[in-house]
Amino acid sequence: MIFRKATESDAKRCLEIYDAISDWEAANGKQCCWEKGFYPTMETVEAALSLGELYVLEDEKAGKTGQIAACGIINHSQPEFYKLFDWAFEAALSEVLVLHTFGVDPAMQKKGYGSAFMSFYEKMAYDTGCKTLRLDTVTSNQKSQAMYKKLGFKTLGQWEGDPNEVGWSLTFVALEKVLLPK
Repeated sequence: MIFRKATESDAKRCLEIYDAISDWEAANGKQCCWEKGFYPTMETVEAALSLGELYVLEDEKAGKTGQIAACGIINHSQPEFYKLFDWAFEAALSEVLVLHTFGVDPAMQKKGYGSAFMSFYEKMAYDTGCKTLRLDTVTSNQKSQAMYKKLGFKTLGQWEGDPNEVGWSLTFVALEKVLLPK
């Protein structure tokens, strides 16, 4: 498996993954509550690409050479509502690595890609001197929460609101993993 920064040629595949997740949810019930054509969109992908914050996990053994199985946005940007939580570790912005808009292609789930992406995300944090990992998801996204907890993330609390100011409210759970010195 190869974890790398996404390139412009990956944009279409990343949107395909996000849309496949939205389609899967439409058929099987909402979990992460993404809406195809609303969020995430090609604009979401292109914005992350332009900032150098979109990452992909490729598996050359997935049937096609270099097929992207997962993607996500990794940066130091914490949503405004993160200020409401008592984080386990006080850290400067540069010491916090945040994961956003993370997804695994539903056709490729249950093969370890989610855990592998998270492992690379954690290694990236260590390599860049970060001291903690933070992320959030909606409370209905039980599968992801279970994986995060299995990987050592702790739940810090919940927040209900409309962070994108779109007219509907969701309940988010914030999670953190403090990185121990190596």
